[in-house]
This record gives sequence, C-alpha cells and structure tokens, in this order.
Amino acid sequence: NGSDLNQSGNGFGVVAGALVDMQFNQSVGLITNIGFYDNRSGSYEDDITFQPGVVGTVENSVSLSYFTIEPLFKFQPSRFYLMVGPAIGFNLSAENEIVETITTPGWTFDGENTTRKSKGTIKNTNVRFELKAGAGYNIPVANGFDISPQVTFGYGLTNVVEDVQWKILTFQANVAFKFAVM
Repeated sequence: NGSDLNQSGNGFGVVAGALVDMQFNQSVGLITNIGFYDNRSGSYEDDITFQPGVVGTVENSVSLSYFTIEPLFKFQPSRFYLMVGPAIGFNLSAENEIVETITTPGWTFDGENTTRKSKGTIKNTNVRFELKAGAGYNIPVANGFDISPQVTFGYGLTNVVEDVQWKILTFQANVAFKFAVM
C-alpha cells in the first residue's frame, strides 16, 4: 500500500529458504530465517477513462523477489513460541505488467484490439526493511526432528522504490522442518 498508489493491491508469493533455531536457555532463543528466494507478487485493478467517452480498466501486476535475512528473538514457554524482530531484503528482481482493456463497446486501441499489454523492469528499488512478529508451534515427529508451522506479519518500513510512497505489508504462513544438529 502507499499514498502514491491508486489503491492498495494484494497478492500471493512463495519463499524458499532455511532456518536456524537456537536456544539460549529453556525459554529464550533466536530464530534466523534466510530466504534465498522470497517472492512478493501483487496486483490491483482500476477503472480509467482513456479519452472522453472511452472507459476501461487498467490492471497493474508486480512481482518482486528478495534475498532476505530475518534474525528474530524467540520466546518459547512450551512447544508454542512467539518471535519478533527485524527483516532485511536485498532485491533480486522487480518486474511489472500493465494490462489496459477498453470496455466501451465499439472502441479499440488500434482498430482491432481492445486490450494492450506492456511489461517492464522496476528501477531504483530499495533494500527492504520490515518489522516482523509471529508465532509457531513445534510438533515432534521423531527424536530430534520437528515440524513447525509458523504465522507472521511483516510491517514494511522502507519504500519499495525510491521517491514513491509504496510499502509492503505481509502475512506469511510457513512450515519449517527442523532437525537437531547439536
């Protein structure tokens, strides 16, 4: 979302990475998530007037991917745990696609097509900083092996692009497969 956008968008992404879970004592620890590929995709659609009497829609889709590092403080009173901390993301790619469609009957862009598409690369992306908070639960499967579903919320602190009021808010659901090393 952001004040420089016509409206807030929403979307879906995928994360592939690793997690290091360290315990300092019985209930305090650190979870460090490393996202080798952390995709944030989203879109929004807006009604538009192309010229007087000619209306349609514009759909703006964006796909951003990051390499992320998230050192999160962990409080674990039982198998259930809470986590909070910063996240930093280094942009790997940033692309957008705009689809314009005329909905006024009888009108076209070039005599034939009522739709036109354009693709591009988003320039001047910033390093992404966010505050993250969430919870998880360790489900023991075997000796030294747990499955841990996690839910987090990330509040974006930095703009995605220089000089544009546009930040990312993220709800994330992950499943971690944990095994003891030491």
